[in-house]
Amino acid sequence: MSLLQLWRTGLTSPRRAFAELRARPAPQWGFWVVLVFNLAISATTLVRYLLGQDLLMPSTLTFLPSETYLLAEVFFLPPLRILVWILSAAVVHLGLRLARHPGGFDQLLNMGGLGYLIVMPFILVTDWLFIPFDRYDIAEYVHSVALPWSWILTVIGLKELLGVRTSAAWGLALLSTLLTLPFLAIFAR
Repeated sequence: MSLLQLWRTGLTSPRRAFAELRARPAPQWGFWVVLVFNLAISATTLVRYLLGQDLLMPSTLTFLPSETYLLAEVFFLPPLRILVWILSAAVVHLGLRLARHPGGFDQLLNMGGLGYLIVMPFILVTDWLFIPFDRYDIAEYVHSVALPWSWILTVIGLKELLGVRTSAAWGLALLSTLLTLPFLAIFAR
């Protein structure tokens, strides 16, 4: 199944898409998907910088002024997002292991990659639609709609790939977000 087919399947039948994920090399497949989408996010940020668009929120990093924040973000956000992807999988893995359930860390990383593959095209397209109108501020709302979507995908993936009960999968999806989202809230602008 090609990436495009896997993306379409993820939109129409996420359970089937996660079943297909078993055939992908873990965690390499997830890493490349996450890396490519994060480079695309950096391209979006670079365009915003070149167009002179404002930050959505002021810089929280005192050593990095608002005028150059977007340019710096082009370089530091992809590694940060990759670390968040790893931390998210680690939180879920640890939760599963503490519950005496097999963790499958590599599969969890691939699961995160599939989540990126399904959700990020929607986010990128809407981001690029807002940029020419200097209305990137609307992107905050689109991104907040994508968050519950990613939780649902995580729950489906945990059930399909690792046989996790629905209630435990919801708990892990929410806990993972609770522990990783602050990193993006601090740095992403």
